[in-house]
Amino acid sequence: MNVVSENNEVFNASVSIKLEEDGFGLVMESRGGTRNSVNERNTDYLLALETILSRLFLLKIKTIKVFLLSSRALKIWPAMEERALKIENSTDIVLSSDAKKIKSLICKAQKDKKQDPSSTGGNSTKKILIKANLTSYQWESVVLGDTKIHTISEDELSAKAFDPKDAKSAKEQITRSISNRRGQATFRSKLLKIYNGKCAISATNLPPILEAAHIVPYQGVQTNHITNGILLRADFHILFDLGLIGVNKFYKVIVSSSLSDTEYEEYHQSDILLPKNKNEQPSLAALRSRALPYREKKIC
Repeated sequence: MNVVSENNEVFNASVSIKLEEDGFGLVMESRGGTRNSVNERNTDYLLALETILSRLFLLKIKTIKVFLLSSRALKIWPAMEERALKIENSTDIVLSSDAKKIKSLICKAQKDKKQDPSSTGGNSTKKILIKANLTSYQWESVVLGDTKIHTISEDELSAKAFDPKDAKSAKEQITRSISNRRGQATFRSKLLKIYNGKCAISATNLPPILEAAHIVPYQGVQTNHITNGILLRADFHILFDLGLIGVNKFYKVIVSSSLSDTEYEEYHQSDILLPKNKNEQPSLAALRSRALPYREKKIC
């Protein structure tokens, strides 16, 4: 799953919850993949780390422990306690309201953690495990903030527009497995018709590569309501599901800053194509339930 900002925007920073003998921890890893490509991972690692530290402080977590978890670190320091980072000569890292400062101290500790302390250089963004006295559910809440998804009741199927505001909500893992399918046949057929066979973002009019994208993630046939769908070209569908491209409440395209050096950047703030019938246009409530891609990028 990906860390979500306070503005309900998805950071390009994937994390996972890891079960250890003494409890749960959060695994974070620095950027990876081909630089400046769609495959580049975790470019917002530092922003995500600062967000995590801030939320832990708000939960009144006084101290955390941070361990290196890279394959190289595991070989050099087999024992977990040997991989613990130290700040002010202590492995108990004290949290404060200044999350940016704590983040910088952790970055420095990562950089300074070397097999040979006298050597120069070092990586300030390695794979780490953050330990705190939290359950798996609490860690998920720290990662996702207030992000929610909604289930759909049968009563909503007869409504003119898909509206999840009264539906039962639950925490969502932002990243999901992307299936190589165009969408259920009837659902896709309806979207092809109301979008005149064109991708809502690029206007591509080649039906074989157009797919039925769900706004609220697929949870059964009840989610195949046309106002819970957007017709997208296959690559845009994948980026939409990954949270790297989104649509805001003004029906404008939002492109993640991690795609700023790609061809997709030109679509940022462009208007999507909309069905002529307002009752067939994407549900604003459904769109608001999705986190938007993160735009601002900062360096530690």
